[in-house]
Amino acid sequence: MDTDTRERILKAAGRLFAEQGYARTTTRAIAAAAGVNEVTLFRHFSSKQNLLRAFVEQFNAAGFPGTFEQNLTGAYPDDIRYMARAAMQSTIENFQLLRIMLCDALDVPEIRQAALEGARQNTALFADYFRRQIEAGAVRDDLLPEALAQTFDALFSSSLIVPLVFQTGLSPNMPAETLRDQMADIFIQGTLKHSPEGN
Repeated sequence: MDTDTRERILKAAGRLFAEQGYARTTTRAIAAAAGVNEVTLFRHFSSKQNLLRAFVEQFNAAGFPGTFEQNLTGAYPDDIRYMARAAMQSTIENFQLLRIMLCDALDVPEIRQAALEGARQNTALFADYFRRQIEAGAVRDDLLPEALAQTFDALFSSSLIVPLVFQTGLSPNMPAETLRDQMADIFIQGTLKHSPEGN
């Protein structure tokens, strides 16, 4: 399989999905943006739905959920602070695409399915991290890894929806960095098995 052609198609699909939405983006438009014909697109992906699935898999693998492990130090508080910064930055950078895809998910079953699969994969990655931290004795063992993963996501990704949509936060006088850092501290102190001195 021609990897370069496949990558061009995926890149074009992502750009058009972000600009127009999945439902309004045709395979003909994606092929034209990628500089290939529709036959080539279908030879690589066989259907628009398969193209969507491949795009979501690539998006997750290349984005924060797929790469966060590379920058962990092993020190739980430092890891959470880093993960909070990276998760929020990723959400901000990809907000246009996420917004369009979420709107499409209400009416397009394949978007809903792909988004759900991607979200579950991300939750599993975070849950695995928290499971390891529980086993290492850093995190309370009465907390479920899956609950920790979903709480983390709610704090550091979903919490950005209001300020990104309305262009202002719920507490507009509080700097975004202060809010992020305090949410990270709340999460750390609520999940640590033993609070280290000085943190």
